[in-house]
Amino acid sequence: MEKDNDVVVFAEYGNEIDANIVKGVLEDNGLTAGVLGDSTANALFHMMNEGNYKVVVLRRDLETAKAIMAANPIETAGEGESNGDDSND
Repeated sequence: MEKDNDVVVFAEYGNEIDANIVKGVLEDNGLTAGVLGDSTANALFHMMNEGNYKVVVLRRDLETAKAIMAANPIETAGEGESNGDDSND
């Protein structure tokens, strides 16, 4: 059963910097956000690092997060970026 407090993937990025920029924008706008990723795996498998960093938000904030990022576009490296529509529902 889905709950409003479930953590869902908002977007995926190929590098930690882009993921943390997005996390910061969301937090600056009052949302709770986090970044999930594995720096060790990234170092070991550098060529396969696309999408290793996931920005997560609470399910209840997913649509708000989409609106915030649409209103505050940022330039990212763009590798492995996937935004919102493929969240874990």
